[in-house]
Amino acid sequence: MSELNYDPSYSILRQAFEQAKPEIDAISDGDLLIVTTDVVAAATTGQGVYPEVIALRPQIVQEFSSFKVSRLDNLKTYGLALLYANGEYKTATEPPAVVADMAETALHTRAVLLADTNSLIAHGVLAPGVINKLQGVNGYKNVMGDLIALVAIHRKYAEQIADRTSVKPEELKAAEDLAAKFSEAVGLREQSPQTIAAATRTRQAAYTLFVTSYNEVRAAVQYLRRREDDADNIIPSLFAIHGTRKKSAVDTNDKPNQPAAPVVNPPAPAQPGNNGAPAAKVTSSEHGPFVG
Repeated sequence: MSELNYDPSYSILRQAFEQAKPEIDAISDGDLLIVTTDVVAAATTGQGVYPEVIALRPQIVQEFSSFKVSRLDNLKTYGLALLYANGEYKTATEPPAVVADMAETALHTRAVLLADTNSLIAHGVLAPGVINKLQGVNGYKNVMGDLIALVAIHRKYAEQIADRTSVKPEELKAAEDLAAKFSEAVGLREQSPQTIAAATRTRQAAYTLFVTSYNEVRAAVQYLRRREDDADNIIPSLFAIHGTRKKSAVDTNDKPNQPAAPVVNPPAPAQPGNNGAPAAKVTSSEHGPFVG
């Protein structure tokens, strides 16, 4: 069975993700499932059912020769990997608060330096033309550029304005440091579309791997426990228990995921009752659900 090898340099979630990453990356665009349920709730359910379903491993292996047992062994790992991928997705898609905070500080610092410069100009210490190339406050890059320019003005005319400026040397140093950090943050922000796209794809692939594996394990348990009729207590549907759909009186199947639109060659529609994953389905065959 698969066990996590905990690396002290990684969190438990990161370790699980790194272990599952080859399988996550191997999922093609055409096989991706659309995320239609609460990812955290689904992954948490996977952690909760694992002890009971892993206890059924000997029976599953004995009963179903074609069952891919790694789906069962790694179910817990896949759930943890999904939680990690979801966290990375949330981080990538949330507004970069650090940029907004820096922008506010940069605007204030720019205003202070500009006010001091204008005072020096008004008193004839500096020529009016020194601020002609300032860009204004419309846009992060303009604010950043002005901040750098105003610091440069104060440094260039340091001896000339030494007795008249209210800006201290340490304030200029702080403004320079702020401009450097602000520049880096804005640059990272501009890369966010690519980052978001990659994080979205990884999350969707991790979701696909987990849901597909969960549904295959569930199908096996449903067949094994068909006489006891307690499979839903052992491994419930990810969709029924989290309120992602309402069941009508005439429709008792779980709502399936629909495969995401692939780049080319759309896959065959998912079969009802397996939540959209390309998992084996439970049949009444005496040989069980995993015999072709």
